[in-house]
Amino acid sequence: MPQTLCAVLVLGILQAPSPPAPSQRPGGDLRVWAAASLGPVLVGLEAPWEAQTGARLVLNLDASSRIARQVAEGAPADVLVTADRAWMEWAFEQGAADPAQARRVSANRLVLVASRDGPRVSPDPPTAPDDLDSFLESWDSTRRIGIAGEDVPAGRYARESLRALGRSEQVGPALVTGGNVRTVLEWVARGELPLGFVYRSDAWEDARVRVVADVADSLHTAIEIWAAPVVTTANPDAALRFVEFLSGSTGQGAFREAGFTPGAGGLRDPPSLLSPTDSRPPVASVRSAIRISVQVALVATLLSVIPAVGLGWLLARRPFPGKTAVSALLLAPLVIPPVVTGFLLLNLLGTGSPVGRALAALGIPVAFTFLAAVMAAAVVGFPLFVIAVRNAFEAVDSRLEEMSWTLGARPRRTFWRVSLPLALPGIGAGAVLSFARALGEFGATVVIAGNVEGETRTIALAVYTLLESPGDSAAIWWLVGASVGISLLALAGFEYLSRRQRHLVRRNPDV
Repeated sequence: MPQTLCAVLVLGILQAPSPPAPSQRPGGDLRVWAAASLGPVLVGLEAPWEAQTGARLVLNLDASSRIARQVAEGAPADVLVTADRAWMEWAFEQGAADPAQARRVSANRLVLVASRDGPRVSPDPPTAPDDLDSFLESWDSTRRIGIAGEDVPAGRYARESLRALGRSEQVGPALVTGGNVRTVLEWVARGELPLGFVYRSDAWEDARVRVVADVADSLHTAIEIWAAPVVTTANPDAALRFVEFLSGSTGQGAFREAGFTPGAGGLRDPPSLLSPTDSRPPVASVRSAIRISVQVALVATLLSVIPAVGLGWLLARRPFPGKTAVSALLLAPLVIPPVVTGFLLLNLLGTGSPVGRALAALGIPVAFTFLAAVMAAAVVGFPLFVIAVRNAFEAVDSRLEEMSWTLGARPRRTFWRVSLPLALPGIGAGAVLSFARALGEFGATVVIAGNVEGETRTIALAVYTLLESPGDSAAIWWLVGASVGISLLALAGFEYLSRRQRHLVRRNPDV
């Protein structure tokens, strides 16, 4: 009977009709790849669009630099919507979007914001938003300022403005780079950063922040929102209709309500095909990224040695209540997504938490510092260290320890003279493995430490930054080669020390 039931279920699954492809679904779902700053507008337009067409919008929101690259590389998108003209023109150049059907659907402005409930900003901002130059005139170089990536439009506009004002040298060391403008907004709104460059539309819709300085439009390239059908779309008619929908009364009303400047129109002149990186300042050097990565991994590993050895020995040699729960908790960072780990660390050690405030009061701020990168690397590498140490102590024959006790040695002396020397190669192997894991850490680091050039920008973050640009492939390969080379050397050391541990244990005769 069970076999018959299983056979019926298998036949039912095999004969069931396969789900239709996205382009064949009822109503024709429309896939829109759009800049993250446009999220509130597009989410608000989902219901009107579905009511008008019967189709559902499927949104993918990220930085303009990344969505443009994804579309150019064949992402299953129907419409591309960027937060500036330069990346749309790059998409034209790559043959990914149709310039004849592109539309300028809106415009935006750049502002500097602070948290309403966060730490006091010094100097005291004016009652009404001041201009950026007046605000930065008495700027305190110890303040951090959030900014989007070099090739993310919001970040590029902000850097253009600082250069135009001659403030790049003054402000540059304190810039904390986020993946996109929404990340910067969240950092400031939570009080983790005192200031951040965001779009006016971001400040408009988030009551947790307030504008402290307006950035004059004359300081940077015009902030224009562009939409165009993707050349490879399976729904060309629907894609063009959606672009026109954004340019129509419903779309323009949604932009206006979200704090954008309405102003739909087409290309009044041919695309200039300017590279969006033409005005991009130099990114972190290869040497700096490698140096910071090695330093972060080394410090994280050294900080983990004593607790890893202690916990590894305890788990290997001592039964105690809750041992299973402790073991599971220690291994949690191996299965929890690194970004989630970073979020938890930010909530624990950020300025919005009691622990973070206490550390900051003692002059030891954690978030967006070198220490934050070390903490992130240590947390993700620690489980591997503990596992290796535990295995090393378990490989040591406990009868050797018992013999030492019968000869009059105290447990502490037995640990130092018998257990530890025999387990030492395994402990070294765990340290090397932890170092290798810390070297490649990305997700937790970018959340709690940001992407600060020369301070927290590791190899992984530097590669992530360079991938936002169409160029710099040589620098990427240098970083990739360094990362792979160091990691392989570390793994070779791990293998050697592991074999050394096994040989050392086997060499001792059984008791």
